[in-house]
Amino acid sequence: MTLPLPTGPTRLILPALALWVVVPFSTGELVGEALTQADNPFRTTVSIAAWTSWAIVLLAIATPRPVTLTLSRLGAVGALAAALWAAIEVGGRDDADAALILLGVGAASLAVLALHLPGVGDRFVDGISYGDENRFLLRAPGPVLLVALVPSTVIVVVGFTAGPLLLADEQWAVGATVTLVGWVAAWFPLNALHRLTKRFLVFVPNGLVVHDPTVIREPVLFVTREIAGLAPAPPDTIATDFTSNALGLVLELRLAAAVQIPVVTGRTETEEQAVRSMLVAPSRPGVVVTTALRRGLPIA
Repeated sequence: MTLPLPTGPTRLILPALALWVVVPFSTGELVGEALTQADNPFRTTVSIAAWTSWAIVLLAIATPRPVTLTLSRLGAVGALAAALWAAIEVGGRDDADAALILLGVGAASLAVLALHLPGVGDRFVDGISYGDENRFLLRAPGPVLLVALVPSTVIVVVGFTAGPLLLADEQWAVGATVTLVGWVAAWFPLNALHRLTKRFLVFVPNGLVVHDPTVIREPVLFVTREIAGLAPAPPDTIATDFTSNALGLVLELRLAAAVQIPVVTGRTETEEQAVRSMLVAPSRPGVVVTTALRRGLPIA
């Protein structure tokens, strides 16, 4: 029996998995070179922690779920941060190996890039689908993408690693304090980053579900007979914007009649609004439209 080649998001996730497999032999070698002058106990502790983290991220990539998407992306960013530190450390030496630096930083950078491809995000959120469902990740809100994403990621990576590194260096008092403060500080941006993976569209046998807790309090199902059309939004659209100012092409979901939707208006406040058409921003709008057409939803 011949197995079919993987296609779609499954095929896109393979480069991320392959790149992560080679990280210990590229980025890991660079970090190891940077630690050659460190005390042996510290070097051993960091090595064990690095291998453990790498194995956890490898398992996360191989087990696509929204939570493992957050874990995988943060793990890859952590590897890139370690590679950049090691590049500075090794680059300052007289016998610096330029090829090792390029390979180590390059592999970590490619792993980060591969895990942020739109199709990869779709594969992770689709991991919790059951039966005849297809899930598609929504793009991050524009303000988050442009302003908050990088600082939040840095706070999470530094907050969870700085304290343990100090403890590994036997700086017990400072390390314990930084660990406590760092983990508390990192929790809030971590939760915000993970919320981005809970925003998706779900094609179900009888229609389409919009699941975006940042703007709609509860998931809303639009059965096929309620949908008048799904297509790229025209420039002069008057549809209700549920994209949170996401960048790029947005789709307009037009309804046959107005539907009451519980719209988030504050941290705990919700307001019922009558919506006749709405804007959504999937990470791959073309694939979403194609899927809608295949499932018999009107495209107009």
